[in-house]
Amino acid sequence: MLCAIGVLFAHSYVLVSNRPNIKDPFQLYFNIGMGTFFVTIFFSISGFLIYRSLDRSHDLQHYVLARSKRIFPALSVVLLLTVFILGPFITELDIVTYFSTPSTWQYLLNINLLDIHTHFKLPGVFIENPHSNSVNGSLWTLPIETWMYVMTALAFCLSGLTKHYLAHWQLHIKLTSLVCFILIACLTAKHFQNTHQFEKFDMLIFICTFTVGSILYKLRYRIPVMWSIAGLLLLGIPWLKDTLAYPIYYSLTIAYSVLVIAYLPCEKTHIYNRIGDYSYGVYIYAFPIQQTLVLFIPDISFLTMFLASLSITLIFATISWHFIESPILNRRTSRKAQIK
Repeated sequence: MLCAIGVLFAHSYVLVSNRPNIKDPFQLYFNIGMGTFFVTIFFSISGFLIYRSLDRSHDLQHYVLARSKRIFPALSVVLLLTVFILGPFITELDIVTYFSTPSTWQYLLNINLLDIHTHFKLPGVFIENPHSNSVNGSLWTLPIETWMYVMTALAFCLSGLTKHYLAHWQLHIKLTSLVCFILIACLTAKHFQNTHQFEKFDMLIFICTFTVGSILYKLRYRIPVMWSIAGLLLLGIPWLKDTLAYPIYYSLTIAYSVLVIAYLPCEKTHIYNRIGDYSYGVYIYAFPIQQTLVLFIPDISFLTMFLASLSITLIFATISWHFIESPILNRRTSRKAQIK
């Protein structure tokens, strides 16, 4: 939840024109922007939890169903509300033109999370805003996460096959795969930085943090979970952020730090889960709400944007959790569950 609010906070600064001229402290220290930083935490948590889910169930059908129930219902609703409620209300086009424009219907294709080419625009919507090219700029990370779910399932299946048919070579295969992944990730990241392809660099960082989170889950019984180690890793950031190894080092630092925090007593870190998990709702609703605020209050300040958008977004996220996400997640659909 705190990460979702962090992304909202970062977007509050980016989307307004009336903002203080300050440098992003996350960019200065981590060489990664604030919004990207909080999303990498999301991905590291997902890597750990998603692999744990599959490892515990050993059931691909259950895994796919669980992932689908978590992502698609709320996303479907936000897409429908955006296209059929928000869009017609604020578009500068007449309704007939709005609904006859192909990009209106193409926006609904964002439900296909296997397509990494996110549709950001709706005709005549937010065209006077400072960031007029995006109705919901948060959606582009969802296909990346979905593909990581697919790759996790594939890795799990391949691990099972090597364990069964290539047991004597299993360790060698895993080590070779890990070394290849590290080399490819570091070299590719350096290329993206040198060619100023920063969005692709962020995408690669998301993949790395998810992967490292999954690996930490596999090694959870062999890793000492200590605040001192997390602190040392964080202190090493300034010395390594300009090196070839930084993408992996950063991913390891974030994923390990998240693991340390996760082992705090539950009452200290998961109080919000007692009433509901609103993080996904906050993440997918915040951006269009913030864009709407900018549209109607062009000179809105950064702080006012943050407080207003957080308040409104929490209302939508709460409704989404209690009336859409939670009922569907708690619905027992398998025959085995029904027998129980």
